Amino acid sequence: MKKFVSMLLPLCLSLLLFSAVAFAAEAPSLPGGTLTADVVSFASKQTYAVYAAPDSKGIRGANGRARVSTNDWIQVFGTDGDWLLVQYAITDSHFRIGYIDKKALPEDAQISELCLTAIPAVVNYDVVVTDDPLVSQSMLTKLTENTRVTAIGSLGDWTYIEGGEGKSRYRGFVPTECLSGTVSELQEANHAIVGSWKLYAGSSINAERITFYESGDMTGLATLENGMSSPFSGTWTIEKYDPRRGRYWNESEFELTLSRGNTTEQYGLRICRQAVEEGRYKYALVLSDGTRNSSMVLEGEE
Repeated sequence: MKKFVSMLLPLCLSLLLFSAVAFAAEAPSLPGGTLTADVVSFASKQTYAVYAAPDSKGIRGANGRARVSTNDWIQVFGTDGDWLLVQYAITDSHFRIGYIDKKALPEDAQISELCLTAIPAVVNYDVVVTDDPLVSQSMLTKLTENTRVTAIGSLGDWTYIEGGEGKSRYRGFVPTECLSGTVSELQEANHAIVGSWKLYAGSSINAERITFYESGDMTGLATLENGMSSPFSGTWTIEKYDPRRGRYWNESEFELTLSRGNTTEQYGLRICRQAVEEGRYKYALVLSDGTRNSSMVLEGEE
């Protein structure tokens, strides 16, 4: 019996090892999104440094030692200048998506340029950025609430984002639900603000409800010191704002001017958008009053 067990254990271990290797040796199918990839055969017995962005000065996983071996499968998403975006298996339970030198490609390989977007976005809450969205979701870096990033692609329920500069530059994945886009064009801003809004949080502006009309008129309800509500009316305009002026703490994209009777008020305005079904957007207004860390968030009324 002991001899049988001693023979069986190595066999079982070898089967387990084979199972793990077989899993890692098969490239995964990818969920829908703007990022697609194909398996490419590279020259064997080579290793290449892997970076989180197409920049050798940026973040590099595995404490600065991330590398890919060409002895296993490698999926290629596309090229970006002199770089190649790839996915590979570190273990059966840990993959990595990152950039290697484009020179690693076989001479006969025909690889398309990455088709990336450049959509400004804001992180709604503290979140981990990962370079392995499909398996381990291991941390590449961390972002805090209100961090501004650029959304450059998608993979299933994950958005591929870019941020940081120099040694902190990265590209990685966050859950799409944690992001809000920011409106940057004046035409969209003037369209998005039209409608009825209610106070969600904050107190920068004395209004619990406000309606902006396409004509440039507005009506609303203000809260008096005694707690009573008082109706008001006036006009509104939006202009582009240069954050370098430093007037508003959150680097607003626009400046909102409200005229009520003989009073004119100006606020920094950021308009956040979030995609909903059938290609429509849901908006929220963030108004900031001066350089102090205060704001008012208005959400659209149903």
